[in-house]
Amino acid sequence: MNKQLALTLYSILWWPVALIAFVRLFIKSLKQPGYRHRIKERIGFWPTVPTGSFWVHAVSVGEVIASKELIEQWLNKNPNMPVLITTMTPTGSDTVKQLFAGRVFHAYLPWDLSNIQRRLVRKLKPTSLTIMETELWPNLIHACHAELVPVIVANARLSERSFRGYQRFSSITVPMLSKISGIAAQHEPDGDRFAKLGVKPEHLKVTGSIKFDIERDAQLDNNIQQWKTTLAGRPTWIAASTHPGEDEQVLAAHKEIVSKIPNALLLLVPRHIERADKIANLIRQQGFEYSQRSTDVNITDSSQVFLVNTLGELMLFYGIADAAFIGNSLNNGGGHNPIEPAALSIPVITGNSYVNFQTIFDAMRHDNAVVVIDSPEALAQRVTGLFKSKDLRDTLGQKAFEFYQQQQGALKRLVQWIELLTHAHTPKQQHRKETNS
Repeated sequence: MNKQLALTLYSILWWPVALIAFVRLFIKSLKQPGYRHRIKERIGFWPTVPTGSFWVHAVSVGEVIASKELIEQWLNKNPNMPVLITTMTPTGSDTVKQLFAGRVFHAYLPWDLSNIQRRLVRKLKPTSLTIMETELWPNLIHACHAELVPVIVANARLSERSFRGYQRFSSITVPMLSKISGIAAQHEPDGDRFAKLGVKPEHLKVTGSIKFDIERDAQLDNNIQQWKTTLAGRPTWIAASTHPGEDEQVLAAHKEIVSKIPNALLLLVPRHIERADKIANLIRQQGFEYSQRSTDVNITDSSQVFLVNTLGELMLFYGIADAAFIGNSLNNGGGHNPIEPAALSIPVITGNSYVNFQTIFDAMRHDNAVVVIDSPEALAQRVTGLFKSKDLRDTLGQKAFEFYQQQQGALKRLVQWIELLTHAHTPKQQHRKETNS
């Protein structure tokens, strides 16, 4: 198909998609009112945002957290340049507020309607757009390219499944990728897949994952120690970022663990906190005593499960656990990032579905830095074994931490490249502005 025709058809199809998206937002807002707040931003009616911002797009919570150190470094080096963060979800918006406390501007990224994106980019005149991971919108990228705004994809990953999808719609994706100034891939396989899609070598670097450059602060360590003191050595494991169909398996594993170690505690952290009420019902149905973070300051002695239904505290609860299970991996979901528990020297366990982070988990398996299980029974067996052996906990935790240390340095490489691409385009942008004025 002709490339321009493909983009035109894509743009036309976005109008009915936008109507469907409005309906979905309304339905979601019945349980999460945040989805109907600021809804005009979804179609480009934004609050006042300074022109010339350093613009970062982070779709939701995970991407916002991943972007934190990048943005902190940019704020330190460029104190007079405003920073704009766009997200797609209310939880992403809440995380921006929590992490940056008014030091940045926030708005929801509009849906990818061509005229809205063109108008927005012309109005914003950003110095650059950095997209976290691989949240790529063709019309947004085309609008930036038309205004000589460099687009950088940071911490980019491209699974084999996504690669096949990009190939299937190559008449749209290949021209889009050609207009990106820089793609900073997490790992060699990601870079190889982008190269196969036609990204030129000068626009592609394998910088590593910036999630390995997590900064631990003294306050976090103090909070972890306080919670550990409260728990007084109680055997504790965490099931982090769980998804539907997985919570039942985690609770089944915990029932088996409690039958052998009665004072064992499970910290259950769903990926999406709007599911907390359903999970609480599951916990009650299983007959567990439980408490929850939103209403209980501390974990009671009688609680067998502690439901973490708040945002932004995952590192804290990883830190107080003796073992960490990474969710979205027992439900064929593709897994989640294991880096945070590794950074805290916590033994890492995952289900056998981890295609979303294939390269990291394969490397961890090679270094004996992760335990892979395939059932609730195997999960219970592994956690019980870790509870019973401090030497085993220390060994697996140290292996995970050593792997984490070996992967560091991506943030420095990424920041340097973003600075180079941003400043290299600034004179051209200025010329374009003067020509159009």
